Amino acid sequence: MMGGLSRGAAGVALAAACLTVPTTLAPQANAAIAPTLSVAMTGPALGATSVAAVGCGQTAQARVQRPDGTPVQSGIVEFTSRLPGLGGNIVGTVPVSNGTASILWIPDIAGQHIVSAVYYDGLPDYQPAAGYTTVTAVNLGGVCI
Repeated sequence: MMGGLSRGAAGVALAAACLTVPTTLAPQANAAIAPTLSVAMTGPALGATSVAAVGCGQTAQARVQRPDGTPVQSGIVEFTSRLPGLGGNIVGTVPVSNGTASILWIPDIAGQHIVSAVYYDGLPDYQPAAGYTTVTAVNLGGVCI
């Protein structure tokens, strides 16, 4: 044979080429899902302007959803609170149940608080997600309305 591959060598080359094609064209298996996370507050004195009373309990709620809108069923959410320009406090860590994680939050000083939530599941299933909301705490002398 001149200028070509033998039948055996051609078969080996063809088999090698066929074996590499599927691995380069195959989609990535087990890719982590990127959920969305939204944070809301509920409780006494909260209204359209997100005003809370110092010393009065509020509920911080994070909703974690898959890209198709269905609720995430696993993982945890860590809530933090801080005033702009100052360090923050960890409010607590709670498990996600049916796409929701909630925790009691009590503002301890007046000012605009940033209440943040970070979701993670510790497994390769979901990517971490984060969100926040702002609440203005006012001092009403210990009165909770």
